Amino acid sequence: MATGRLLTALDQTIAVVRRMEAVGLRTVDGASAQAQLAELLAELTTQRAAVAGGQALDPEWAGRVVRWVAEWIPEGELPLLARLGSIARAGKQA
Repeated sequence: MATGRLLTALDQTIAVVRRMEAVGLRTVDGASAQAQLAELLAELTTQRAAVAGGQALDPEWAGRVVRWVAEWIPEGELPLLARLGSIARAGKQA
C-alpha cells in the first residue's frame, strides 16, 4: 500500500512537470525552464521505474532534487516543491 502511495506521488509530480513543460515555464531568473524540466522529468521517470520494480526510494535523491528545484523554480510554482515533498514522505513510508 505504501508503495502505491509513492507511485501515485511520482505519477502526480510527473503530470505537473509535463504541464509546466507545455506552458513554457520560466525560471526565477526569467530564462526558459525547459532544460531543467526535461532533466527533472527524466529523473522522476527513472525513480518511478525503480520503485515499480521493487526498489526503495533513495532519500538522498529526494533531498537533492528538492534543493535543486528550489534554486530555479519561481515562487508562483512552489506547489511543485510540495509534490516533491510528498514523494519524499511516501518514500519513507514505503
